[in-house]
Amino acid sequence: MGIDLKNDNNKAKSKINAFKTTVETQENARFLSKLRNGDNFEESNDKTSKQLNNLGDKKQRLQDSTKNQYEELIELFKISSIGSKSSSNSNGIDFLLKQVLGAAQNTKSRVNEIFVDTLLNVIGCSQEQTFDGNNIGSDFNKIYIKVNQIDLYKLLNKDPNARPNDLLYEKEDVNNGSHPYPMDKELYNRLQNEGISFYDEYGQNYIGGSGYPIMDVKYVTSYTQGGTTFNGDFLEVSLSNRVTGNSISDFLRDYYQSIDLISFDDFSVKLVNLLTNSIDIETKITKTEKEDKGKFEKILDRILGLCFDSNEEIDVSGNAKQSVLDNLDESFFEMSSIDLKNINNNINNTLDGVTEFEDCGKVRFPVNTKQSVTFLENIRFISDNRKVDALSDFAEEIAKDENLKNLVPTGINLKLSIQNNMLKLIPKGVAMCMLSPKVLLGMAIVTKSVGSTAMDEVEDFNTFSKNMKGFLVNFVSKLGAIFVEELFSLLKKNIRQLVEVLLIEIIKESKNAQVQMISSIISNLINLAALSVDWRKCKSVVDELLKLLSLSISTGFSRLPTFALAGSGILGGYSNTRALSNIIEEYQNLGLPTGDMPDGSPNRFIPAVASMLKGQRDEQLANSKTEIFIPPLAVAALGAGTTLPGRGWGKTF
Repeated sequence: MGIDLKNDNNKAKSKINAFKTTVETQENARFLSKLRNGDNFEESNDKTSKQLNNLGDKKQRLQDSTKNQYEELIELFKISSIGSKSSSNSNGIDFLLKQVLGAAQNTKSRVNEIFVDTLLNVIGCSQEQTFDGNNIGSDFNKIYIKVNQIDLYKLLNKDPNARPNDLLYEKEDVNNGSHPYPMDKELYNRLQNEGISFYDEYGQNYIGGSGYPIMDVKYVTSYTQGGTTFNGDFLEVSLSNRVTGNSISDFLRDYYQSIDLISFDDFSVKLVNLLTNSIDIETKITKTEKEDKGKFEKILDRILGLCFDSNEEIDVSGNAKQSVLDNLDESFFEMSSIDLKNINNNINNTLDGVTEFEDCGKVRFPVNTKQSVTFLENIRFISDNRKVDALSDFAEEIAKDENLKNLVPTGINLKLSIQNNMLKLIPKGVAMCMLSPKVLLGMAIVTKSVGSTAMDEVEDFNTFSKNMKGFLVNFVSKLGAIFVEELFSLLKKNIRQLVEVLLIEIIKESKNAQVQMISSIISNLINLAALSVDWRKCKSVVDELLKLLSLSISTGFSRLPTFALAGSGILGGYSNTRALSNIIEEYQNLGLPTGDMPDGSPNRFIPAVASMLKGQRDEQLANSKTEIFIPPLAVAALGAGTTLPGRGWGKTF
């Protein structure tokens, strides 16, 4: 396999397209054979030209954008689905969207562990490192955290009892000891009661996931430390002495087990807002806040596009993905003029109450914020097993809006466009959930407990990105890998279906029992593939795809070695199906139309090619012969010398 990632991704797309079109061509051929009369092939020439032009436009669009591995797999999945033209959603984007949303809902414990382990590793904290705890009422070992260091969303300025602010907080009521505990609500409550600690209000320290008290929290506007008085907005944290020892890693896990790192309700809010800006519009986000958040979202995109391959494994030039071995200096976090233009465009859209969808060009759609807020209010109170379907169906709700229908460009399916946008935004939506005040509180406590000053300069998303870049890059890339793994699993099923359909055709043509045995082995190998893939290594993922798409073993020898010739007897011989698939792949590489015509009628040209291959094969089987040269052979008996050169005859099959 090659070392260029972009080229290998294109190879995978090319092979999947060829396999799928081969299956469709055989279906079309069977359909056309039943027709007695039909439209003249030439009548579709103008439509064919239009299709070619559209293909060219699409190619140009793809060249102008760089997809991360997650987005590449989305494209591969969509083109690999057999029967995607049918009314069944099981092979389309509906199915894919629900599967990936389900992964977002079902990976809580996995993400929790990744978060904690990444944080401990980045701050250099060993499992045995301890903190200085306090007994109740003690004035020693206090930790002071600036409120704005953990409130990047400026959430704690918003009343959780006012709509739509309530969507930004947990729906659970404050009840110490209940889990998940609504800590964002509690932090807002603390800020409304200066000088009154958690213990003062509830008569006990905050209870962690273990069921034991782990800390007390109080809001203060000044404190004195080392003879110096500091003024501002601070959270005073007093960590409790633990019965099992004051291990920092134990505290961290205890705290994060007590809250919901990824609430599906919060994720739904983040995803809908990324898609429509509706919550930012409704809460009247300021231009400065929107700009700060927009830059951070761009950084998340860059991190999700990183590949953890070594320079020896991957070409990082041109449009290939960036290797993490390239130094992530300050420039990684700086915005280009194009980035700033896009961010500014999104700010203006938000201020104007509109949004744009990727496939719809520069059309600005008015945002029905009331619809979004009502939907998000309702999804909070339905059962967990219905939330995924509800969020997936939100795209259809938007598409039904009469105010949008007349704005949709010709030929664009608005529902599919919105679903496609949602699908691409899922990893980013999950990542945005991890930066709420309750999550960053635990991070700030631990970094300060080990003497790190990383959080001291944090004031907004921008400064957080730069000061905590080690954590951010490692965690977000691992988070993205979860979704790459999920998509790969779904894509593998599609590829297996394609490969199995073509193998069946090859078996029918060969009439060879050995081929059936070989195909069975291939099927088992497909099941065993990718058991040890590093999902952050883009090249590793693509290599696994290309392995799955290999129907045969090729060789680079210009002259076959003896052992290869001896083993050639097990080969199945020429296959019309395999030849047709190779031809289709070549046509598609040239941009020639191989699928159905624009009006939905079957493409008659490809079945014609299949007929030519069959006619040629029939003639070959009936009348062809092979002449071979037989070189002089040594005669071992009695040193008799060698035989004379000779010739022989055979058949190719």
